Amino acid sequence: MFKIISIMFAALALLPFAAAQAQDNPTIAILRFGDLPTYDVTEGALLDVLEAYGFISAEENAILHTRQDLQGENMRVVFGSANFDLPTASLMLENALDYEPDALVTLTTTVTQMAVNATSDLESPPAIFFSSVYDPYEAGIAQSPCLKPDHVMGAISTTPYDDILYLMLEHYPEIERIATIFDSAESAGVAGAAEIKRMGEILGLTVLDTAVAGVDGVLLAANSLIDRGAQAFVMPIDLRMDAAGLPQIINLGSEYGIPVFHPALFSIESGATLSFGFYNFYAQGENLGRMLGAHLNGRLDIAQTGLIVQSSEAIGVNLDMAAEQGIEISQEILEQADAVIEAGETTLSELAQYETRTDAALPVADRLLGDEEFLAFLATQVCTPERIAAEQAELNERV
Repeated sequence: MFKIISIMFAALALLPFAAAQAQDNPTIAILRFGDLPTYDVTEGALLDVLEAYGFISAEENAILHTRQDLQGENMRVVFGSANFDLPTASLMLENALDYEPDALVTLTTTVTQMAVNATSDLESPPAIFFSSVYDPYEAGIAQSPCLKPDHVMGAISTTPYDDILYLMLEHYPEIERIATIFDSAESAGVAGAAEIKRMGEILGLTVLDTAVAGVDGVLLAANSLIDRGAQAFVMPIDLRMDAAGLPQIINLGSEYGIPVFHPALFSIESGATLSFGFYNFYAQGENLGRMLGAHLNGRLDIAQTGLIVQSSEAIGVNLDMAAEQGIEISQEILEQADAVIEAGETTLSELAQYETRTDAALPVADRLLGDEEFLAFLATQVCTPERIAAEQAELNERV
């Protein structure tokens, strides 16, 4: 019934724990902008990898899975969450830096952006490993995969805005005018809305886009877009908007029979009609843990390694919301879907269940698969002088 589209790096092997660590009893801080179940999955996978490397024990891992700070035998781990609030995020980061961490693990564009800004002028900044970041270039985190601060490494999560629009037009060809709303202070939202507009116009759609300064203006903006003839909302990844603004848009869409398309798979649980986006949250955490572990073991030169890209696409369907809106969901879409909500219950495909689990699927011994595959992958990401020159030339052409 279910169809999985793609994932990168699923076969990467874990790097064994070095006999002598590059840093004795390192301290890491795991920081997120707010609390989402998918972040629990990513963090849990990272911790499972750290256990496999030998940095934490199984007992310590169980404690850390509850997000309790821990001074372990081989590693200190501290957590932070900002409840999607910028002043709180600033205090969270300041508190984390007080621990003089060897590495910061940052989830989301906002926290990564703040961490880079706060550490770039330090003489010996902590390494930054980021994830759940959709456009590090628009955010000023990096200029390109290799043109970045020497202490920054991470994985870019791709967003299939083109595929969302293709899916919409294939099954709802009557839609000609779409609307998108984004927070003007959220770089991922700004970049996402620009891509929706660019791709939508290429496909012959009229795209109505509106920026808001915080969620207080969302309802007024959404009403205005409906008055201008919007037949569907296609939303960008925008965490500040998603946390409080998206429910307002969804409620309005339900009232007027206007579907909401969203690029985060589990946005259907917030009421989006159809979603098409990233779902490999456990694999994302594994890869983040592999990079962090390799760095702590002295096996990864962050300054000479380019940012990597993680990509996966899965379809989500909220049949309950579609029924409220009078939107028909074709059997073809349902056959491809990896998450379906019906009668208030969410059904996941086997692979979606696997990627959203919170417990390690393999024993530690089975996870330690050797150096060769991972080191071979890292070798493809080296920032050679030729690669740096090519990326700089491409940037120069855009100016």
